[in-house]
Amino acid sequence: MLKTTFTLLILSFVLACSHQKEQRIDPEILASLGTKYKNEFLETAQSFEAKIAADPNNIDAYLGLADSYVLLFIFGYLARDIPLEKAKAAHKKALELDSTDSDVLRMSGVLSFLDWQWEDARVAFQKAIQTDPKNLNARHWYSLWLTAMGRFDEAMAQSDTISAMDSAGDHLIGRASLLYFQYRFEEMKPLTLKNIEQHPEIPWGYDWLGMAYNGLEEHEDAKKTYFKAFELSGGTVEVGAGLGHALGHAGETELAKHMAEYYATAAEDNYLPPVQRSFIHLGIGEYEEAIKLLEQAYAEQSWFLIFIQVEHWYDPIRKDARFIDIMNRMGFP
Repeated sequence: MLKTTFTLLILSFVLACSHQKEQRIDPEILASLGTKYKNEFLETAQSFEAKIAADPNNIDAYLGLADSYVLLFIFGYLARDIPLEKAKAAHKKALELDSTDSDVLRMSGVLSFLDWQWEDARVAFQKAIQTDPKNLNARHWYSLWLTAMGRFDEAMAQSDTISAMDSAGDHLIGRASLLYFQYRFEEMKPLTLKNIEQHPEIPWGYDWLGMAYNGLEEHEDAKKTYFKAFELSGGTVEVGAGLGHALGHAGETELAKHMAEYYATAAEDNYLPPVQRSFIHLGIGEYEEAIKLLEQAYAEQSWFLIFIQVEHWYDPIRKDARFIDIMNRMGFP
């Protein structure tokens, strides 16, 4: 029965897209749900596990393993329990090897941040930076913490320091993400375009560029860019949610609804982050369904809720008492 439903939904997608000459959603990419990058992250984790097996005192391998599982969680490939359990176990081993290491302290901050332990995260990030002022990853994570708290000037000060030291341009997307939450969409574009120039086959630069176009209501560019990001990401749901949101804003409501329906069915047998699914419903004005999914996300302690105070895609429901209640329950300082 479920396979039949999937087939019908895929056929619906093909029909819905049949009149879109340049904007056709590939049903195979849609159905893959990001398996390509999920497997890449899992393979990276396995490589670090092999290094640990060869040398149980390899602190960098423990931290790499923790980072890999954190990414699997925050990209929405896995529900929080398994990846964060593994990340915390790896971090514990690194902590036993050197509790003063700057990157170990950074990971302490990351894991506290993901657990919504706001003050513990702040203290850990600041200690990591004090221990090694050149730890750009610690500064980036701290800038995300500051952004989540609405402390934009401090976040940009951290980003300015990163930019001054980031000769390779590894943190262009990080800076763009801070600008996004401040509605500074025009400033995002050159950063994301430069990232795309450096890494034309990596999807995340296109994803953030699509967000910039969407924020500027440049709908044709937003759709074109999101379709590219979705294709390159192998159907990663985080990117698909942005595509669905952009389609809704562009007035292509039926196509966005097809995406929402497909994801609702796929979620019966796969983990799909509920916040991301809510973004599609917000893009097409289905606010009741969005609120239900945000309640689910709260119960799951989702990564994507961390920016609830500053994410502008929530603006249509920001004054809803149920939304305010979710935000208040998160216990922000």
